[in-house]
Amino acid sequence: MASPHNRDLINKFYAALNERKFDEISELVDPHVVQEWPQSGERIKGLKNFRAVLENYPELPSVAPRRVAGAEDKWVLTPSWTPLRITGSGDVYTVESRINYPNGEVWSGVTVVEFRNGKASKLTEYFAAPFPAAEWRSTWVEHIDSKT
Repeated sequence: MASPHNRDLINKFYAALNERKFDEISELVDPHVVQEWPQSGERIKGLKNFRAVLENYPELPSVAPRRVAGAEDKWVLTPSWTPLRITGSGDVYTVESRINYPNGEVWSGVTVVEFRNGKASKLTEYFAAPFPAAEWRSTWVEHIDSKT
C-alpha cells in the first residue's frame, strides 16, 4: 500500500544518517532490506548487514537535506553528499545527487528507493565518476559545468 509519507521518510533517513543515529535509521528500513550497488556487483541483504556497512563506512559523508523555498524538487545539502532532486510518488522515489569524496573527486549518484509497509525495502544505487567528453561530438554538444 502506498504511503503519502514516503518522501518524509527519505528526509528522516538523511537526517538520521547525518547525525549518525543508526537506531533511527534502523526504524525507517525494512528488516529484510536489500541494497544493491550494480556497478560493483554487490548486494547487501538484511538490516544487520545494511547497518554494519553504514557503521563501518570509511569517512561516511554528512547529509542534511533542506528544501529550497518555492521549489518542490530542489534540495540543498552539505558539500559531501548533495541530493539535487527527489522525485517520485507512491512506493518508488528517485534521488539524484552529487557526491564529494574525501579524495576530492566529485561523482554523480542516483538512488532508487522502494518502500513496503511504510519502510524502505530496497535501495538501488548508481555511482558515476566523471569522464572526458568524446572529441568527435564536440560540434553538436555544449559543455555543462559539473560544479553547478
